[in-house]
Amino acid sequence: MPLMLPTILKNLFGGPATRLYPIEVREPFEKARGHISFDDEKCALCSVCALKCPAAAIEISKEKGELTFHPARCIVCEVCVEACTTSAIALDYKWRTPFYQKPMEVHLAKARKKPKADKEKAAPAAKT
Repeated sequence: MPLMLPTILKNLFGGPATRLYPIEVREPFEKARGHISFDDEKCALCSVCALKCPAAAIEISKEKGELTFHPARCIVCEVCVEACTTSAIALDYKWRTPFYQKPMEVHLAKARKKPKADKEKAAPAAKT
C-alpha cells in the first residue's frame, strides 16, 4: 500500500489524462487525412481523377455533365488531388462527420470544349 500512495495522490489531485472532448476539440495535425472536396467551377470533366483513383470512388459522366463521388469508397490517398490538372479537387484537413448510410455526392460541372475552327479559316486561302 505505501508504494501505491504516490500514484493515488497524483490521480486524485492531478488533471485529467485525456481532453474534455466537447469542450476542448483537438485541432488536426499538419497533413492529416481529412476529406476530399470538389470545386464545380474549375472542373473540366477530363476524367483524369477517375482513372487515377485506386478505390474507384470517382465516376465521370460527360454526357450528363456530372462528377459522382462516393465518399464511403474513398481511402483519402490524395492521388486524385495530385492528378487534377485544373486544381478542382482539394484535400481538406478537417474530419468529416461520420455517416451511417453510404452517401453519394453529385457535382455538376460544365465540360470545357475545344473551340472548333471555322471552315473558312481552316481552308487554305486561294492564290490569285
